[in-house]
Amino acid sequence: MLSTPPALLDALADCLEAGDTLYEALGKVEMAGGAAEPWVRHVRSSVRAGDLVAGALRSTNVLSADELSLLSAEGDGALAAACLHTVAQRRRRSFARRRAIAWGLVAPFLFAAMTVVLDPLPNLITGDPFFWPVARGLIELLALVLALTIGLPALLRGPRTRAAVLRVCGAVPGLRWFAAMHAEEELVAALVPFVDGGSVTPAGLTAAASLLAWSRVGEALRVAARPPPPPGNPLPLGGLQPLVRELSLGSALAVVGGVASKHLAQRLGRRGDEITALLTARLRLLFRIGAYALVVALSISSLVGMISRGLPGMPTLPGGEMSPDQKELEDIMKQLGQ
Repeated sequence: MLSTPPALLDALADCLEAGDTLYEALGKVEMAGGAAEPWVRHVRSSVRAGDLVAGALRSTNVLSADELSLLSAEGDGALAAACLHTVAQRRRRSFARRRAIAWGLVAPFLFAAMTVVLDPLPNLITGDPFFWPVARGLIELLALVLALTIGLPALLRGPRTRAAVLRVCGAVPGLRWFAAMHAEEELVAALVPFVDGGSVTPAGLTAAASLLAWSRVGEALRVAARPPPPPGNPLPLGGLQPLVRELSLGSALAVVGGVASKHLAQRLGRRGDEITALLTARLRLLFRIGAYALVVALSISSLVGMISRGLPGMPTLPGGEMSPDQKELEDIMKQLGQ
């Protein structure tokens, strides 16, 4: 997928919101220069006069499948612009969350590196290899860091893999809360562009259901998107009652209050900011706990190794034997002590 900065998507959306056609908006974005020029040339090669934003961007490979699902029901320029703003917001949120988690792992991984270096330090006394155990331990630690910071995001970038991982998390106690909060965070972002006063258009419910097909919220959205009853028989909460039952209390109250006050977009936006802050903090804490657990495991392993090697002045573990060099060093230490 071609790299697309969120700021570029926001600029394109602003031009569409001002009434420009997609071709005109691309021309204005190109004037910014820099990385915008090759991106616009790539997109423009697939754009024809009269093309809708979703159709043009789908063939250019600049958006992921999840992001395209938000544009699948777009109509006029204003709605397309709102959807692109949502895509840019999701990307910024994802970048900020990964950055916060990465910075939270710096301290525990520095402690882990120190443990790896100090673990074979007694080998300098006993004559055993020192530099190779240190290099091997640091390489293994680096591989773990790369797996968490690069491998895991790459794994979650694929729509099918990401949906499978989230579905599994939703079934595991302890991780279920994280999956539920992520589903609500995605729900809020997907619905806001399609809010009309105190209700959500059927197109918005369908787009959100496609994005959240892996969760129970997706099924509730499909139920809410069914054709409304004949006039004169209004549904409770504008038909969003099945959805409300699957949400946390804060999100449910945001929907109820937004429908009643006709300010649903504002209530959902505010709730989305709350979920993002809370979810980022909890994920950062979860990863830090896991990292410090690794440090504790390495420290215990290092301590056990020191005792089992039988260093001078330290007891050996039951069944542990000292090497001839260690015995000779122990005898020298005893003679010096006499």
